[in-house]
Amino acid sequence: MSDTLPSSPAVLAAVAQVGEPAQSEARDLVERSERQIEAIRGEVTQLPVVEQVSAVMPGSDLLFGGAMLIVIMLVHATGLRTVTTRVARHSERLLAKPSMWRADLLMSVSVVMLLLLHVLEIVIWSAALVYSGLVADWRIAGFFAGNTYTTLGYGNVPLARGWEMLAPLIAVSGLFSFGWSGSVLVDLVGRCQRIKDRAAQRP
Repeated sequence: MSDTLPSSPAVLAAVAQVGEPAQSEARDLVERSERQIEAIRGEVTQLPVVEQVSAVMPGSDLLFGGAMLIVIMLVHATGLRTVTTRVARHSERLLAKPSMWRADLLMSVSVVMLLLLHVLEIVIWSAALVYSGLVADWRIAGFFAGNTYTTLGYGNVPLARGWEMLAPLIAVSGLFSFGWSGSVLVDLVGRCQRIKDRAAQRP
């Protein structure tokens, strides 16, 4: 019965002959689809609204700044989690044995930790500016990142042409971070005040 079956090379050759037209049609279809996508993309980029948005916020600024904004928010979340966990643990302990000066100490240490967290985020922005080649000097990068992050402005250190809109994104990261830290400070002040009130009630 094996004598009546075609050999494997013959089968493969027949399959290849049948598959060549199909492969050619598939390649043509893919090429036509790619041309259509490129044509649509070109038409979209030529729309007045898209051109205006691209002029206001270039894609490079948005991608780089957006990625860094996410990094800063993740760092800030980690830092705030550390601070709030520490505050909650110590405040419960102090409520059992309240003390005025210990409440003030808890407040002071927590504020310093928040300050160091914001300084770290300025350093991260400075590193991003230096390693991306946008600013050559670390000191200048720190000055620019610090002034922009705190929304004071960037002084006399403008970025290279085409990257100017990165500065507002740095400012946005600072606004988000300071707002988040502000909510933690409100909780911290409330906890410390409760400790002081409990201490004042002690005989």
